[in-house]
Amino acid sequence: MNPIIESIKRHKIVVIYRGFSPEQCLEITQTLYAAGIRLFEVTLNSERAFESIELLSKQFEQASIGAGTVLTAEEVERAASAGAKYIISPNVNLKVVRRTKEKGLISIPGAFSPTEIQAAAEAGADIVKVFPISTLGAAYLSQVRGPLNNILYMPSGGLDAELAEQCFSAGATAIGTGVQLFGKEAISAKDWGAVTLNVQRFMRAAGLLA
Repeated sequence: MNPIIESIKRHKIVVIYRGFSPEQCLEITQTLYAAGIRLFEVTLNSERAFESIELLSKQFEQASIGAGTVLTAEEVERAASAGAKYIISPNVNLKVVRRTKEKGLISIPGAFSPTEIQAAAEAGADIVKVFPISTLGAAYLSQVRGPLNNILYMPSGGLDAELAEQCFSAGATAIGTGVQLFGKEAISAKDWGAVTLNVQRFMRAAGLLA
């Protein structure tokens, strides 16, 4: 199995950085990494996103850094050059999936309906991001996995620790979460102790902590 997929299956929680500068990403990652997080996604609609991907890739060699909100094949190229190991999108764009696979990266497109989920899998997606899961609910994932049980799922969008636990119980391989994990107020106050406690709630939901 691909080592990045193995890492995603093992570590289960992909932290989403949206709207953070490279300096902020680095500062937050130091705390999250120490707390046990190993998967990080920088969305391309963030300030100097490619710089953040390159910085995190160099500073945290044991982590897996990906690019999120990837909408074009050209962005796949730039993300790959910056060091991204996986490409995450909010939609199923066949050109993005194809270029991702051509670059030897892990493809994680976003899908809403069973038709989109199957289309993503047929296009070569390694994992399908069910999005937005806070709207659909964990029961939706459980229902979809009935007929489409040969696909790896990563629900994302508005996930708090309770919903994360429900999604793992419903069969999720991993989850994607951002501000709900580290806490907006804790980050603003740079209360790293509170951030660590928030991380631990998610890790317990994922079965990574007792």
